Amino acid sequence: MAFRAFADGAKSARRVAHVNAIRAPQGVWPGLCDNPPRCCRQRDIRRPQTQRTMSLIKGFIEMAYLSPKLSGPSPDVFCLETSDTCGYAVDWHAHDCHMLLLPRQGGLFLSTESSQASHVSRQAFSFVPADFAHATQAAPGREKHMTLYVDPAYVKRQGQLHGYRGFARQVDRSGIWQATDNLESILRLHDQLQASASAASFQRQLPHLNHLLFEECARVIASQQAQAQPCARQQQATLVHDIQRYVEENLASDLNIELIGHQFHLSRRHLTRLFKAATGETLLDFTNRTRVETAARLVSGTTLPILDVCLAVGLESPSYLARLFKRHLGLTPSELRKPRR
Repeated sequence: MAFRAFADGAKSARRVAHVNAIRAPQGVWPGLCDNPPRCCRQRDIRRPQTQRTMSLIKGFIEMAYLSPKLSGPSPDVFCLETSDTCGYAVDWHAHDCHMLLLPRQGGLFLSTESSQASHVSRQAFSFVPADFAHATQAAPGREKHMTLYVDPAYVKRQGQLHGYRGFARQVDRSGIWQATDNLESILRLHDQLQASASAASFQRQLPHLNHLLFEECARVIASQQAQAQPCARQQQATLVHDIQRYVEENLASDLNIELIGHQFHLSRRHLTRLFKAATGETLLDFTNRTRVETAARLVSGTTLPILDVCLAVGLESPSYLARLFKRHLGLTPSELRKPRR
C-alpha cells in the first residue's frame, strides 16, 4: 500500500524528525467533524514544524485517518465521488491515492499538512498527493463538489510519457489552480450525461470522463503556477462573500447575528466589525435589505398573500415588513402590488 510505504519508509522518517509530539483532543478544531468517516482506519500522521504550519495546527489535532479509495480488487485507476449536501466537513485524514478536488457549487476550505486553510472556489480546483494529511470543510450553505481519486502507480507510469512529465514532477505537493474553460466543459458534459443517459450507459462513459478530467487537470498543473496563499484581506473578502451567500440562501430561517456567528465560528463583535469594514453596511442592514428585495419580487411577481411573503423571508409580522418596505423602497407591499393605471 502506498500509505504503508509512506508510514514505514524514509519519507515518514524525515517527517517524524520534525514532529511536535504534543497531541490535542480529537475534534477541537471548530467546524470539523469529531468522528472519522466509517470507512477510515486510524493512522497517526505527525506533521512537520515547517513554515507556518505547526503554528496554525498546534493545539488542534495530531491524528489523521487513512481513507482508502483505490485499495479494492477493482482494476480502475480512477474513482469519482460527488458530494451534494450542507455542512460537509471531514477531519484530518489521508488517502491511498492522489486527490483532485473540484467544487461545483459554493466553496470549500482545504487545510493540508503544508498549508493553512485556503478557500477553493467554484472557479478553481485543488490537488492533494497520496498519503498527504488534509482536512476539508464546506462554507456554510449548499455545497457540491466532485472528487477524483487517481492511482499513484498510474501517475508514475504516465510520468514517463512526454506529456505528463511536468505534472509528474509536482505530485509530491498540494496546491490550488485556476479552473479552465476546458475543465468546465468536461464537468458540464458529465452532468448532462448523468441527467440524460441511462444508468448503465453513464457507467460505461464514466471511465472516459474520468480520464478527460485527469488529463485536463494534469495539463493545468504542469503549465500553471499554483495560486499563492491569499492575503488576510482576500481571506476576509471571501469570508464575507460566504456570509452574504448564507444569508441569501437562508432568509426563511430565524437569522440573527449569534446564529450566523456560530455558523462561521466568529464572535458577535468580530463578525459585526468584519462585515461592516468589508461592505460598508451592517449585517443587520444587509439582511433586511435582502429580505426586502426578495419580498418585493414575490409581491410583484406572485399572488402569494402578504403573510406568506413575510414567512418566506423569515418575518412573522406584515407590519414590520411594511416598515422595512417604507424604509428601503418608499412604499408598502400593498402599494407595490396595486396594478398601475
